[in-house]
Amino acid sequence: MRSLGLDIGGANTKAVLFEDEEMETYWLEYIPLWEDWKKLREFLEELESDFHPQKVGITMTGELSDIFETKRAGVRKIGKTVKEIFSGDLYYFSVDGRFVSEEKAYDSPYKLSASNWVSSALLVGRKRPNCLMIDVGSTTTDIIPVKEKKPTPAGWTDLERLQTGELIYTGVLRTPPPYLKSRLSINDKSYGIAAEYFANMADAYRILDVLRKEDYTCETPDGRGKEKKACMRRLARLFCSDLEKLEEDLIVKAAEEFRDAQVSMVVDAIKEVARIHKISKTLSVVLMGVGGEILARKAANQAGFKEIVNLSKIYNDVATLMPPAYGLGLLVKEEVTS
Repeated sequence: MRSLGLDIGGANTKAVLFEDEEMETYWLEYIPLWEDWKKLREFLEELESDFHPQKVGITMTGELSDIFETKRAGVRKIGKTVKEIFSGDLYYFSVDGRFVSEEKAYDSPYKLSASNWVSSALLVGRKRPNCLMIDVGSTTTDIIPVKEKKPTPAGWTDLERLQTGELIYTGVLRTPPPYLKSRLSINDKSYGIAAEYFANMADAYRILDVLRKEDYTCETPDGRGKEKKACMRRLARLFCSDLEKLEEDLIVKAAEEFRDAQVSMVVDAIKEVARIHKISKTLSVVLMGVGGEILARKAANQAGFKEIVNLSKIYNDVATLMPPAYGLGLLVKEEVTS
């Protein structure tokens, strides 16, 4: 039986196809819903045409996109689109960790909103029943305690998790550096930073040689290249300057300051989550997402945790890159079997 795990985000859509319990193939597509809704339809139509999955597990965060007036409207639009395209059975994943029918999904749309982290936590819990999960993606970071195989956060909605620190709206690709720090100290000089979207953290991490060009999956702020020199040009604009005026060493140090500020933000959140849940530093930490090694490992180390493992060592590289979709592909197959 072919099962498909589908995670529809506002910027990235991820899908993992399983034949029984064996992964067949996967996709990570940059589809900014606010720019091109048609591209999402075309991608989903291609999946249906080429593979005809019999069971489809669906989660989403794209309902938060500003093309929708409300999250309820976003859930309905995404659900309606999926229904129009796929001929197989559809299972919508709820924030309480259950699959629900289309009818129930529309009755309680807010339970479907931003439920993808629950799928990730259940995937982790299969192999690590008790741990702290840290998922650093392109845009956000989730810090979720897992106990006896299930997520046990203090907050369940995005609004609640932003209050508890279990959700941080920062990631290693799309986050604007001025969000992290508005003033830099470099070579005994202090620099104010332009609060413009001239660059993003993907640029900073490319400059620091820790992000591969192929992992820079979002658009660049200026629509130009992703090579290191182009990233430096963008970061230079934050100084209202360019590479004719600024030394490359200064740009590298700026990237380091932005990285350190982002690490500190995540460290503070980890400590707060540990405090709320009375988590011991001896608890194992499971990392995932495109920023698992780039950001989460540094933060977990600085927060005092010692046993830190990447999800790729537990499952594989695809699972760590897109854990919600990977988890749903397995979970929906088990749901059908049971």
